[in-house]
Amino acid sequence: MRNAIITPDPAFAIDDFIRQVKSNCNISDAKFWGYYSICGLLMRYRELYRNEHALMPWESIDNEKICPWIQERETLWRDLEDLELQELVIGGGTYDPFDVNGLNALLGAAGLVYGSGYGAFNKPTFFVAKLDAAEDLFDYRIHYTGRELCRDIAATPAMLQGRCIYVRTEMIAQFIWDRFQEVKANHCNVLAEMMFSHYGIFRADEPSPGLFEKIRGLVNDVSEIFAMHEAGEAYEDAYADDWHAILSEGCDKATELFLRGIKDVCADTSPFGPLKAIIVTENIPRLWFFVSFMDGIRREIFPEMKIAFQQFRESQDWSVIGVARMAGYQKAGQLQREVVRLWAEQHDVDALSRYIRDEFPRPGQKRSQR
Repeated sequence: MRNAIITPDPAFAIDDFIRQVKSNCNISDAKFWGYYSICGLLMRYRELYRNEHALMPWESIDNEKICPWIQERETLWRDLEDLELQELVIGGGTYDPFDVNGLNALLGAAGLVYGSGYGAFNKPTFFVAKLDAAEDLFDYRIHYTGRELCRDIAATPAMLQGRCIYVRTEMIAQFIWDRFQEVKANHCNVLAEMMFSHYGIFRADEPSPGLFEKIRGLVNDVSEIFAMHEAGEAYEDAYADDWHAILSEGCDKATELFLRGIKDVCADTSPFGPLKAIIVTENIPRLWFFVSFMDGIRREIFPEMKIAFQQFRESQDWSVIGVARMAGYQKAGQLQREVVRLWAEQHDVDALSRYIRDEFPRPGQKRSQR
């Protein structure tokens, strides 16, 4: 069971601490905002604007307000792009911005949680949030966060740092809300539509507080999937140092996304990961969620899951999902080993890019000559 968090009066200046964290968020954003596509950046602008202005998902964003906000933010980023991340001063002490254990030992008394880590493109990412609940999973501590008081532009639904797993329910709710809006606009996405129906969410539902409450109920059920994914990633760490070295070297975007996808499939299919837990508990709604929310890269790496799910819908035989899990786990492991081998032999990101292109060719693409 999760332990409820009681919020006492803070013994230090929380507002000042949040301003310091937000400064590091801005510095990180200043260095990495150019990595995103135009569409990806616009989406992140809107999400960050909502966070900073405490807007709920069903509330519309005024273009006359967000446009000057974007201009001001880009001006700020240009001013900050040469600065380095700053140490955080709180409670009479000075902390490295990645010292989550030290900082959370202080913030817990205020009912808050601090998270930091590295995301796509090796971008530093930070947040401060209300702490809703905490529990242990294996030998990791999971923090379930609520309202986020500050964050950077690259928020993720869950993250791992040291022995801490952060499940960011506000980000998950926004992620699912956006996916539901896509379902409403795309009548071909039958799988996701049926998944939502498991949770009493239907195409006819309009943006409203009532719809958001339904989605929050879905979030409460599936947040364990995100926690288990991070646990799977933590335990599948045989090549963690090599993987970090490769991603730190600066691969092209497509190669990095596939490398991260390989690691994600390995975590998802791990004996400690979410798919194994779904199979053990025979949880059909979570299986639907897992399959319908697989992104394009993971579907390319792990096509066995889609085939197995189609068979499962006809037979309700969980063994076909188990066989697919093992196939995905073995395949992701083999891909990891080959990437690490190539890196050890050649130390060449271009060679890794060629390998990825050969394994997952785009339409009309010719295989390279090795």
